[in-house]
Amino acid sequence: MSKKTQISRRAALGALGLGGGALLLDGLLGLRHARADVTDPDNAPLLVMCEFANGWDTLYCLDPRNHQDFNEPAGGIFTGFDMVTDVPTKNVIEETGGTGLVKPVGSEVAFGPTMSKLAREHFQDLCVVRGVNMGTLTHEVGRRYFLTGKFPRGLAASGSSLETWWAAASNAFDAHEIPNLVAGGAETYNEGLTPLASGLQVPSYNEMLQVLRPLNASVALDGKVEQAAAKFHQTNSCVHRQLDAGGQLKTHLSAWGSAQSLANGGLWKHFDFKSNPPAGSQLEKLYQAFSVDPTNPAAALAGKPRGQAALAAQALVNRISQVVLLRLVNVTDAHFDDDWPSNHPARQRSGFDAVSELITYLQNTEDKNGKSFWDRTTLLCFSEFARTPRINQQGGRDHHLASACLVAGHGIRGNQVIGATKDTNYDGRPINVATGAPDDEMGTIIKPSDVHATLLRAAGLPYDHISNQEPKLIQAMLANP
Repeated sequence: MSKKTQISRRAALGALGLGGGALLLDGLLGLRHARADVTDPDNAPLLVMCEFANGWDTLYCLDPRNHQDFNEPAGGIFTGFDMVTDVPTKNVIEETGGTGLVKPVGSEVAFGPTMSKLAREHFQDLCVVRGVNMGTLTHEVGRRYFLTGKFPRGLAASGSSLETWWAAASNAFDAHEIPNLVAGGAETYNEGLTPLASGLQVPSYNEMLQVLRPLNASVALDGKVEQAAAKFHQTNSCVHRQLDAGGQLKTHLSAWGSAQSLANGGLWKHFDFKSNPPAGSQLEKLYQAFSVDPTNPAAALAGKPRGQAALAAQALVNRISQVVLLRLVNVTDAHFDDDWPSNHPARQRSGFDAVSELITYLQNTEDKNGKSFWDRTTLLCFSEFARTPRINQQGGRDHHLASACLVAGHGIRGNQVIGATKDTNYDGRPINVATGAPDDEMGTIIKPSDVHATLLRAAGLPYDHISNQEPKLIQAMLANP
């Protein structure tokens, strides 16, 4: 059964080794590693997943229509751009001459008005995937389907979430104290993989700060206990070698070292988003990338998509995490007119603005090999499904089976659209996986498993865990098919 993993500081340290035999026991019970293809941790592929929870309106973002052609409320598709009350989004619609389509010079993709900043700054990196069949109108099912690439068992997730599999398959645990970081309330699953790949869940950077701060001396382990534990972990006896026949002891010892770093190290300082950082410091550069007022950073970061994106940025560039899953924003379950034309576009826009700033920061920050972090980062933005193309009787939009997602970064060919939806009813169209173009007669309907397999292939990682889903590689998405 899939297990949702939520770890407090105390539980995290226990799972990482301070809890004694718990991790060792997990290994002896038969938890397996994914096949490891990565040997150099400084070249390990990075992953950022950004969830726009509660079902996004893709007419505003990834799959828009020209409002001048689709402006009849009784039509098959109605953009509703003239009903938007969010001022920045309204301004973008006006700037486009009322069409609502954002298409920068050189872009092959027309984006919706909530994506104006991201489109204008990074269109060349972005690959839009349209017509993804989610197979459900239920929030929990759609969310867990996209997280794992497998359709859930009832409401229960089936299999491990993508970021967990990515961390396990890379096998770069020695280089990352928290290989899999999950923030903002996102769900994470580990089914049969090493516990080292499980996600550490924190609500925001403030809680991350608290998780990593050294323990108060009054509640720390007794010095004699620490000495005895250290002596045990340094011993290399025949018993240790026998226990390590399947690699379980090696996993336990690695976890012990990670636990020591978490409990006693200075990692917390990377998430101390304090006011007025020193000139030229990494924190000042972070604030500049995320448009943060250095005199009052909490105003831009606390409880905001920017705060979640800044958390991801710090975890990645400081080699703390290899994969990050963010519930970046809740876009509201927009069934009514009191949240669809106002809250929904505003929240979408704030999420995509944060994504744009995260890409910029990763592009401008070099890793130990002197390369941009963005060069080995893959980005995925998703939601559990889309919204209906027509307005309901309450003045909002309901749930729709066809959705879209945004992929970018390492191994992905940008500045293109994969797939499409019909102009009559907004249903997804089959595609030719080699070209990405719609093919209504011989094409393939896109599923989340196809997206997962293609992203893993782009990163050089296996995807045999979803082989029973018969995933199709979307070759057109790959920079090197």
